[in-house]
Formats: sequence, C-alpha cells, structure tokens
Amino acid sequence: MSTASASSPVTDPTPTLLTCRAQNQAWAATLNSNEAEIDGLLSLLADLLEQQNSQLQHRAVDYYGSLNQLKDRIEQLRAAHLCSSNACGGVVAPVPCNENQFGNYQTLPPLFSQLRDEIGRMRDTCYQFITGLVKLNLI
Repeated sequence: MSTASASSPVTDPTPTLLTCRAQNQAWAATLNSNEAEIDGLLSLLADLLEQQNSQLQHRAVDYYGSLNQLKDRIEQLRAAHLCSSNACGGVVAPVPCNENQFGNYQTLPPLFSQLRDEIGRMRDTCYQFITGLVKLNLI
C-alpha cells in the first residue's frame, strides 16, 4: 500500500535563494548578450554617421538613439532586479528568496520577453536599413 504523497515531492512555492541565484546568473548572461548585440549595431551605425550623406545620417541617428534607449533599459533592469554583489555567488543552504534584488522574481520573465522582442524588432529594422544601403551602393 503506497500513498500518492509518499511518491510525490513537496514543493515550496517560494523560490530558494539558490534558485534565485541561478536564475539571476541566467538573466545577467541574457542581458550581457543583448547588450553586446546592441553594441555591434551601434558600431555599424557609428560608421554610417561618419559619412557625409545627410539622409543616411538622419536615419542612423534615429536608430542610434533608439538603441541607446534600449541599453538604458537594460541597465535599469539590471540595477533594479539583478544582484551584482558577491553575496549572490556561492552555494548556501536553501533559504527563502527575500533579498531586494529578487523581490520581483516572478515578474522578471515578462520584462525579459518584452525587452527581447523590442531588441529583435530594432535589430531587424537596423539590418534592413543597412542591407538596403548596401544594395543601393550607398555604403
């Protein structure tokens, strides 16, 4: 005679600090990757800004500004929700996830999803702009 409760583990809905730290590291890596992608686009646009074509410069400046706003959002997200202290590293006994950086643990996935979508749209728009310039032999 076995009972269902004996075979199924008890789960605590409160994430442990260890779980929060692992997720924090994954989110930090995602933000770093997003930021590197934005930096690459900014570099391409900076090259365009050096050219003398005012029409190209106007659009490049717009994209450059939008990408910098995305970088600012990444930094705000990092500062508000991700732990940057040494206290976030290492392995400790599982304790409730109650540090300030992890207070919105459950709300972060939608924030990251929105940011990822916005970066994707901006990336696609910038590459389309640059590809169009290449096809027209403007760069």
